[in-house]
Amino acid sequence: MNSVQDLANYFVYHITQSTVGIEGRIKSALTSIPKLLDKGWTLGEIKDQLDLFAYTYPQIATNLYHIDEIMNHIDPPNNLMEKDVFYYHSELREMSSPPKIIRDKQSGELVRKTEDFYLEMKSRYTLQDLMNYWYKKMNIQPTDHMMKQDEGKFKYILGNYTLDEVLFSIDASVILRKERQQRLLRNAFELDKYIEDARELIRRKENVHKTGGINREFRREQTVAYH
Repeated sequence: MNSVQDLANYFVYHITQSTVGIEGRIKSALTSIPKLLDKGWTLGEIKDQLDLFAYTYPQIATNLYHIDEIMNHIDPPNNLMEKDVFYYHSELREMSSPPKIIRDKQSGELVRKTEDFYLEMKSRYTLQDLMNYWYKKMNIQPTDHMMKQDEGKFKYILGNYTLDEVLFSIDASVILRKERQQRLLRNAFELDKYIEDARELIRRKENVHKTGGINREFRREQTVAYH
């Protein structure tokens, strides 16, 4: 599925196999699908759930009108992010690009190129995303066995610390260990030693955001010029 429209059409024509009320069914799906995406679902995951329901309950599927009749009974996908929480780590955000100085091709003069400022929280960040970040920062090539072990470790860690704290502790450990000429971590449980350093990084970033007046979300549909 490449778009919300594609998935809405798929639901009506393929899942419900409707021949009447098509326009209303598609309109309903076009309203519901973006709300599911906001909860962290992807188009592919929604399609998989629709296919599974149609395979399991073929007679019920053909009598459906709203996509919510299927999706409201299914828990959203694994998502570590909490709703309405303002996160500070860049892994958890989507932001506009910083201003750039470029040379105008016609005049040859240097000009400052900016785009409307936006700052949004991602709709989804999974345990696998977190583990991938850990592996990338620590230059680890994980095996299947290692990933199974780390899954348990990170679940335990997340039971004691916030997602921001865990991500910033990864960053803090890399910075400090390189300064001390120490090897990068291999055991995620050792991140516990860097939690206070992580909290200090968060406090600094929080202060910068407060000073700049950007300690809240600026959504793309409500963008403001930021220079």
